[in-house]
Amino acid sequence: MPENSVKKTNPVRKFFAPKRICAMAMLIALQIVLARFLGWQISEGLRISFESIPVLVAGMWLGPVAGLIVGVVSDFLGTVISGYGFYFVPLAITPIVNGVLPPLIFRYVLKDNVNVTKCVIVLVITQLIASMLLGTYALTWYYKIFVPNKDNAFAILFVARLTKLATIAANTVIVTILHMSMYKRVIRPMFAERRKA
Repeated sequence: MPENSVKKTNPVRKFFAPKRICAMAMLIALQIVLARFLGWQISEGLRISFESIPVLVAGMWLGPVAGLIVGVVSDFLGTVISGYGFYFVPLAITPIVNGVLPPLIFRYVLKDNVNVTKCVIVLVITQLIASMLLGTYALTWYYKIFVPNKDNAFAILFVARLTKLATIAANTVIVTILHMSMYKRVIRPMFAERRKA
């Protein structure tokens, strides 16, 4: 009897429950498809895709740790599959922030009192920080290390990546619709006993 009670309260065991692992695996696969096969590489520093959606959803629905795992694993596997060669770890900052920041704000700042307006504001701020600021900075760093003769200062890359604002807007609309229509009715009941892990 004591052994069973330990199993029931073990947060690691609850977090890595089969249902949760399957959900994360599906979101990782979806992110790779959206990023590597359904994205448009406009220039060296700009790729238009909807790759942030599965990572944002993973964090919002499964928690910040799941968002972190989905973000990092999908980014690493996507780089390997697409044959980009060297995996530059700082570039993973974008999916990490996308997967971790929204659930932390929802849970600890908004106390899970989320409506459409709050959801949109959190998603827009998150993506601006992750993609436009930190992602551009990581890309600048990448070029300074690996392509030193190429003039890709932060300001130049930032201006070139302003077209990502359209993608950020589209991501926000899609994720807000998914979250507000599905989370309370479908997702939360499905993972209710595990979400506290």
